[in-house]
Amino acid sequence: MRDTELYAQILGVKAPWFVDKVDLKVSENSVDIWLDHGPGERWPCPECGKLLPCRDHAGERVWRHLDTCQFKMLLHARVPRVECPEHGVHQALVPWAEPRSRFTLLMERWIIDVLTERTTVEGSRRLLKLTWDEVWGVMERAVRRGLSRKEARPIHYLGVDEKAFRKGHSYMTIVCDLMRSTVEHVSEERKKSSLEEYYRRLSPGQLESIRAIAMDMWEPYFTATMAHVPDAGAKIVHDRFHVMENILTFCRHRITNGVAEGLNSKIMSIKRKACGYSNKDHFKTAIYFFCGGLDLYPSSV
Repeated sequence: MRDTELYAQILGVKAPWFVDKVDLKVSENSVDIWLDHGPGERWPCPECGKLLPCRDHAGERVWRHLDTCQFKMLLHARVPRVECPEHGVHQALVPWAEPRSRFTLLMERWIIDVLTERTTVEGSRRLLKLTWDEVWGVMERAVRRGLSRKEARPIHYLGVDEKAFRKGHSYMTIVCDLMRSTVEHVSEERKKSSLEEYYRRLSPGQLESIRAIAMDMWEPYFTATMAHVPDAGAKIVHDRFHVMENILTFCRHRITNGVAEGLNSKIMSIKRKACGYSNKDHFKTAIYFFCGGLDLYPSSV
C-alpha cells in the first residue's frame, strides 16, 4: 500500500478529494499531507447549495489534525472558489474543517475536550503544544457555535446573582436555570439594565413560563423583574435567611439561589485556575464555555 493510500484511509478522505502527496519529517516529528481533487468537479455554493464549477482556487491553506504516533499532522489544500449568480464568489466548504478554522473537526473536538477537563487555557495549550491564542480561538468559536444553536425554551425557575469581576465595584450579572444548573446569561454591571438585557431576549411565552425567580434583595434586580415578568410579585424568592416577607413564596416554590451560588463558586474556581481573565469579554466567554451547558462541538463531528 502506498503512503498516499494509507493516509487516505487514516484520514477517511473521500471523493472528490484524494491524498496527493505525503512528506514525513522524522527529524521534526511531523507529517505533511497534501489533499487535491480531480478536474471537472462541481461544488455547492456555501450560501444556497447550488452546484457550480470551480472558478479558481484560494491560496494554500494548512490545518492542524490529530497527532499520529506522536507525529504532528498537517493537512494542506488549495480550496476551490465558486462564483454564485446570487451570492458572489465564495470558497467551497471542505469536509474536514469548518470555515476559517485552522484545525480539522476532530482536532477542534479534541481541544474542546481537553479544555473541558483541564479548565484552563494555559494548561490545555501546554498539553496540546499549541499557542494560547490558538486554544482561545477554539474556545471562542465553540461558545459562538453553542449560543447560535441554543433554542428558545421555557425556563421555569431562574436564579439571579452577581459576580465580582475585580476587586472594588466591578460586577457582572449572572442568570441561571435552576433546573438545568446552567448559566443562561451574563451581562456587565449589576444594574437594572443588566438584568433587563436578559428579559428582553425572552418571548412573551417564555416570560409567562417563569414560575419563580431566586435572587438577593438587590433593588435593581427586583425592579427589573417586576417590570418584565408577569405576576412577578408572587414569583420572586429572596434568600430566606435575610427576609421574612417572602417566606410564603419560598414555601410555595421551594427554591433557593443555591444553584446560582454553586455556579458562582465554579466561576470563581475557573477564574482562580486561569489566574484571571484580561477583560470582561474573555471572562464571559469562559463562563459560557464551562457553565452554559452549550453544544460546543463542530457540527460534522
